[in-house]
Amino acid sequence: MTTRKIISHSIQAPTVTVPGSKYLANRYIVIAALAGGVTTLRNLPQNDDIEAALEAVSQLGARVSYVDDGVVEIEGITNFQLDSDITINCRDSGTLSRFITAVASNMTSDVVIDASEQMKQRPMDEVSQSLRELGVVVDSDKLPIRLRGPILGGVVELDTSRSSQYLSGLLIACLRAESDTRILLKGKTVSSSYIQLTKDAIARFGGVVSEVSDTELLIPAKQQLRATEINVASDVVSSSYFMAAGLLAETSIRLESFDFESPQGESQFYMVLEKMGAEVVKQGESLVVGYKGPLKGIDVDMGDMPDVVPTLVVLALFAEGKTNITNIAHLAFKESNRIVDLCDQLNRLGANIEYSNDSIHVSGGQDLQLSNLSSCHDHRLAMSFALIGIRLPGVVVEDAQAVEKSFPLYWEFLEKIGVKSEEL
Repeated sequence: MTTRKIISHSIQAPTVTVPGSKYLANRYIVIAALAGGVTTLRNLPQNDDIEAALEAVSQLGARVSYVDDGVVEIEGITNFQLDSDITINCRDSGTLSRFITAVASNMTSDVVIDASEQMKQRPMDEVSQSLRELGVVVDSDKLPIRLRGPILGGVVELDTSRSSQYLSGLLIACLRAESDTRILLKGKTVSSSYIQLTKDAIARFGGVVSEVSDTELLIPAKQQLRATEINVASDVVSSSYFMAAGLLAETSIRLESFDFESPQGESQFYMVLEKMGAEVVKQGESLVVGYKGPLKGIDVDMGDMPDVVPTLVVLALFAEGKTNITNIAHLAFKESNRIVDLCDQLNRLGANIEYSNDSIHVSGGQDLQLSNLSSCHDHRLAMSFALIGIRLPGVVVEDAQAVEKSFPLYWEFLEKIGVKSEEL
């Protein structure tokens, strides 16, 4: 476990190009494994989650070749009957655990899906039960899970009120089902923009998902996906940290190659910042976020952009007035409980943050005191907590290596824009 202290900053209108999106990359990798031919992925982010995903599809029989930095070729699986049982370790990736469990259900030999101790605590009930109803043999509702396919298809009900990843995984997996699959949605679907991300990714490989109604999806059987070439767009969640860094330093920041067209809810985070008083300018494919005065507290529904909630909470600490963040119950099922752990850690600074099972309420302008903050082994908390050091130099982030999950070069990127830290 590593610990980082934020020493100082000298941010002066920097320009940043953020690495490719792990959300897109995770989808492209598993779909490429089901496609015929060789898919080329460029600007692929290099982090622990993506390494785990590439290793997982290779264990299932896809051929993975590293061509250059950030460039990978994936030849799709040709034999869905493995010679021997395999165990796939999803490490700390909740997304992969849901996606690869569904994809592996196309195999006609036994596959065990396992993960870190922390990931074993995350719910898998919905995807396990859905796969059983679609003809897959599944031995458990929690990791590790042993399963054997193939997916026969049919009709299944799915509760998406806790995580959209269950649905995304099934949409991808059922592309190869023996017969058509109808998924009936129940409960309020959280992070619906991530479902659109999955549908768009499937379409890039020639796959089809039809919307029968708002609560019913149809996936035609035995689809022949086509290999393709994709330049992975910049990660919009990672971009949020640099937007916040510029505002906390009372300067501006330019983000190059920003993905304005992304259906991912977090791509609209700059609009939240604009509502708080930031100056936002679009310049071609660049986004400039600038400070033009103290930020103001706001009331905001973050249901469709959950992964930038920690970034927003940190900004809200230094805003005027109160920020009320709602519709975020699904944050309890991330790498940490991002409601409880986020707020409890920040309150160690003397912050005034209240929370419920689906909301966070931050009173800005508090007199904060230096304290060590634990990332709780959550990359989003680690990266957000680091930003506090711009206003409160000397703050310490424990378990700082958690950033390796999605952004291993985060500390170097902060250094490039003028935020200095040291490993203790």
